[in-house]
Amino acid sequence: MERVRIRTPQSLLSLLPRIAGEAEPGSLVVLPLRQGRSGMPMAFDLPGRSEVAAVAAAIRRSAPEADAVVLVACLAEPIGAGPLPGASAERALIAAIDAAGLGVLESLALAPDAWGDYAQPQGARGPRAELDLLGDPAPGVPVPPSVPGLPSPDAEAQGRVDAALDLLDDATWEAALDDPLPAFEHALALAPSLLEGGRSGLGVDPADAAALAIALVQRPVDRDLAIVAALDGPAAADLDDEEAAARMLGRGPAPDADRVLEALRAWTAIAGATPLELRAPLLVVVGFLHFALGRGRTAGRCAELAIAADPTLTMAPLLRDLVDARGAPEWVLASRAQAMPSGPSGDTR
Repeated sequence: MERVRIRTPQSLLSLLPRIAGEAEPGSLVVLPLRQGRSGMPMAFDLPGRSEVAAVAAAIRRSAPEADAVVLVACLAEPIGAGPLPGASAERALIAAIDAAGLGVLESLALAPDAWGDYAQPQGARGPRAELDLLGDPAPGVPVPPSVPGLPSPDAEAQGRVDAALDLLDDATWEAALDDPLPAFEHALALAPSLLEGGRSGLGVDPADAAALAIALVQRPVDRDLAIVAALDGPAAADLDDEEAAARMLGRGPAPDADRVLEALRAWTAIAGATPLELRAPLLVVVGFLHFALGRGRTAGRCAELAIAADPTLTMAPLLRDLVDARGAPEWVLASRAQAMPSGPSGDTR
């Protein structure tokens, strides 16, 4: 049985087809929970006020061991920015379910254009498109050519890099600490030949360059620099900590997609050649670059692999939670919103 973790309403709604199948408009999907684990989902016709008692009783009978439920009202009509329809019946249903001895963790609405929360029936809601951003690629974002997937470990390359790490000399290390960007650029330039073995045209061993980059990204400050440099090039060195953090979180202008893709390919090759005990920070770098390209699912998977490799690495849970909460960076969300047609009222549909 596949285990999935749901941390936000967006992640719940994005996973709803996998959990309960495609929901019909005009239906109520009920996900029963016991001690945080889901049971068999149920579907009912959306009840009116006169039907909520019968629906609450049916939920209780169908899930006798549940201690809570999640409710998703699948609406047939767009909701725009107005009040959520059916809020009165939903409140009555929540009260009836509570009287039947069940808690209601979430009560959500899913419409063709947007999703909302019945806890805030008059408040803001998110566009339906954002629920697809955990997929790869994000909707409305062109698929880059030859985009890499998860890093694939290469035992021979790992052996060469491991040997190069043992031979890393103090002078080279100290020079790289003073200015890590040239070391990153050198390793990325040689990365295409890293998995092939042998040396570059100038007689340089790619494993030596990769080993230095791998050692550097074990340090949080240099790992952040490697990610931001993939987004903004040499200008990354001039950003302060707050500006660099904002870029990693997906804020600000869109980076050059070709530069990010090229860096992603190179870091993926380096990650594949990294010994297991050092691989987690490389997976974080690769994951943040997938996130930058709108590839939330792959970014989240990189985070999970990094957590498995090193549970103490705090950047990996941050990446996972970032994907769950936002799905994609601002520049991807903006490009998607611009691609969506506008309705007569000017609302994005």
